[in-house]
Amino acid sequence: MFTELLGTDYEFVNRSSDCHLNYSKEFGGKMHIIPHGLLSEVDIRSDIDIYFEKSNNQWFTFRTSDATEMSFDVFAASFYLVSRYEEYLSYEPDDHNRYTAGFSCLSQQDLLVEPLVNQWASYIKNELIKGDSDLEFSPRKFEYLSTIDIDQAWKFKYKGIKRNVLGTLRDLKEGKWENFKDRWPILLGLKKDPFYEAFHWHKLQEIKYDIKPNYFVLVGDYGTFDKNTSYKHIEFQQLIKSLDDEDSLGIHPSYQSNIEIDRVATESDRLGSILDRSISKSRQHFLMHTMPATYRLLLELGIKEDHTMGYSTHLGFRAGIAAPFYWFDLENNEQTELRLVPFCAMDITPLHYRGESPSEATETIDELMQKVHEVDGLFVSLWHNESFSETERWIGWSSVYERMLARAKELKP
Repeated sequence: MFTELLGTDYEFVNRSSDCHLNYSKEFGGKMHIIPHGLLSEVDIRSDIDIYFEKSNNQWFTFRTSDATEMSFDVFAASFYLVSRYEEYLSYEPDDHNRYTAGFSCLSQQDLLVEPLVNQWASYIKNELIKGDSDLEFSPRKFEYLSTIDIDQAWKFKYKGIKRNVLGTLRDLKEGKWENFKDRWPILLGLKKDPFYEAFHWHKLQEIKYDIKPNYFVLVGDYGTFDKNTSYKHIEFQQLIKSLDDEDSLGIHPSYQSNIEIDRVATESDRLGSILDRSISKSRQHFLMHTMPATYRLLLELGIKEDHTMGYSTHLGFRAGIAAPFYWFDLENNEQTELRLVPFCAMDITPLHYRGESPSEATETIDELMQKVHEVDGLFVSLWHNESFSETERWIGWSSVYERMLARAKELKP
């Protein structure tokens, strides 16, 4: 909270009388927070009651007092959210074996869109300054990061005759007339493949809005949920190399790798071989991950940064924070070197789960970005190259993305 969000150092002292912040049950100090007790525990408990209430126009939880200027233990509350404590408890997974937003205390109390930890950090800073105006802080500034998953680099090309013949039959059966009309002209070179052309469109946006995206590419073997072009294809390898800019491209572990975990190492090695460097960034395909197994595996493979923290079904902050943080292994009771970068807006969420039009989605994302800007947080979006293709369900949605880039540039300090 102090070093990452507020940009200041701190020192622990064993006296409460003249310290800036007294975090103990003894009264004293310029500011007093009574500990909840969570931070001194070593066991994971399922009986922690999470209840949010509003005070001074701000949502809090972990109330510990009615007598001090700070009646809530924001450190324990922040730890509970950021450590993803609740994801270690029992829950009913969805069809893809994922933890769902419905079990989250933030979702249940309609607070997912609030970057609470950032807000609490700002509150702490303001209260400390009241006690000592000479205190200096250098808080982080608002930032935007575009991240793009490459599940299918091409819509039709470089997938083989068999897949395209079967795809044609499926188009006829399901009435996908746009696909039926475009597939073979694209395969014969009479039309351009829209998923691939999206990369060219995006390159123009990078220049126009001065952004440097992170790409996550799927190089797993073909399967029900893994349908990219073969990693062996020379055109695919050339695309991958062209998108990598100073370690900006990471692995997108396949759906199947969650069932056969040895595949993660194999896929990481494939990508590393194409790029001729080690792979340090990752995001799980379908956002499939479980605490703590997935993150432990990534650490073993040398992954230093993961971008999976978020929901496809909901906008907002899965860990209650709009900033990167280091994963804390709750079972082993230790902080790790794996840095998590949470995203808060995914392309499929407003389109499919919220049923919004492009104009409605633009407004929704604008409002969310404003919340992040107010707390000088990091706004991370998750899009796919096919989202820019202006085909099928994505017609009109490239404008949503471009408006998001424009708004981020306006808010950038």
